[in-house]
Amino acid sequence: MPNSQHPRRRSRLTQKDRQSAATKARLIEAARRLFREYGYHDVSVTEIAREAGVTHAMINAHFHCKAGLLYELINENNDAQIAALEAGMPQEGSTMERLRWVIEIYARHDLQDVQLLAVMQAYYWQWPRETEDRNRTQLWQTLAPIARILRDDADLQRLDDAEIETLIEAMFAIYTLGLRPAVYRDEPWESCVDVILHRIGVLLDGARLRARRGRA
Repeated sequence: MPNSQHPRRRSRLTQKDRQSAATKARLIEAARRLFREYGYHDVSVTEIAREAGVTHAMINAHFHCKAGLLYELINENNDAQIAALEAGMPQEGSTMERLRWVIEIYARHDLQDVQLLAVMQAYYWQWPRETEDRNRTQLWQTLAPIARILRDDADLQRLDDAEIETLIEAMFAIYTLGLRPAVYRDEPWESCVDVILHRIGVLLDGARLRARRGRA
């Protein structure tokens, strides 16, 4: 008898998991729609729950707070970028040509919802340390194609892992700053990408010069 009960117990748990996942998905989509339309700060957890067709207690149960919902939107955006990068990463071309492809993927995804992007950028400075650790792990997955491109560059191959990591972090800072005209001045994303790549090119020229001096 005990053995015959286990499958039914597993089935009930699986159904519960499916219901939980469906509730979370409805809440995330409701939050995305309302944040996009009204802004993060002007939407309450009660309004999000009503939009999703659940009680606001479900937000606390699944995300702890409204900020937790926002983080899930950030997480989904990052996952979409990673999937797009893995699907078509070019193996041929110059370093700058390959970097342009990657940066364009980043920009198109990040600028799909400019208002939400601005809210996400502000939230980066407010979340707890454990969220930062989780996000940083995912961020390095997103930046992994850049690491591969830099390591394929013959002029940079004498740089060690720490130097490559420093370059990537500097490039990420250039990218983040370079998107601001699209957010605040309605500049087209293509012109932002051009500026970002020009600045990255200057950075890499300096890195190549240091690498050559190291070989001398």
